[in-house]
Amino acid sequence: MRGTNTADMPNLVSEFQSGNINAFDFIFNRFYNALCFFSSRILQDKVAAEDVVQDVFVKLWQKNTDFDSVESIKSFLYTSVRNACLNSLEKARVKLKHDNYVAAHPQKPNDTILEHMIQAEVLRQVFSVVDTLPEQCRKVIRMTYEEGKRPKEIADELGVTVSTVNNQKMRGLSLLRNRLSDEGLALCIVLFPEVLHLLKY
Repeated sequence: MRGTNTADMPNLVSEFQSGNINAFDFIFNRFYNALCFFSSRILQDKVAAEDVVQDVFVKLWQKNTDFDSVESIKSFLYTSVRNACLNSLEKARVKLKHDNYVAAHPQKPNDTILEHMIQAEVLRQVFSVVDTLPEQCRKVIRMTYEEGKRPKEIADELGVTVSTVNNQKMRGLSLLRNRLSDEGLALCIVLFPEVLHLLKY
């Protein structure tokens, strides 16, 4: 699929709709750098911009049957990246407001310890489900969310392509969403917002 040009676009779209990972690779390579530039211009943060674009490509793959042209794919990508950037900026504003409130209203030490214990237990429950995933999915999910590694770092360490890492991440997220109990999802959402990054798709 790397040799695909404009004349091959109709075939590319049909291959993408059918779930062909090579078609996804081509779309990823075609738009990734431009979307990162677009995102970084809004966020003024290269790392955050790349994270936004990676997440949008995950959503694109999960909606692969929704698109009937390259233009519709392009529109989805740019619109989704823009909206995600704006949401990120809003969350940063809310977090700053929260941090200012916390600074003005310090928690009691026992309250902080209890909160950390609850968060640790919720995270343990989530990763106990991660351990049930297929081996490569499990490695990618843990390296991404537990070790904080970026796709390129994971790809180099596992000896695979970045696209393979993205594909395994998508598969792992989908399996996680199906395997976590309703209670586990609720606990993550209420008590440990950071884990939402695993569950929002």
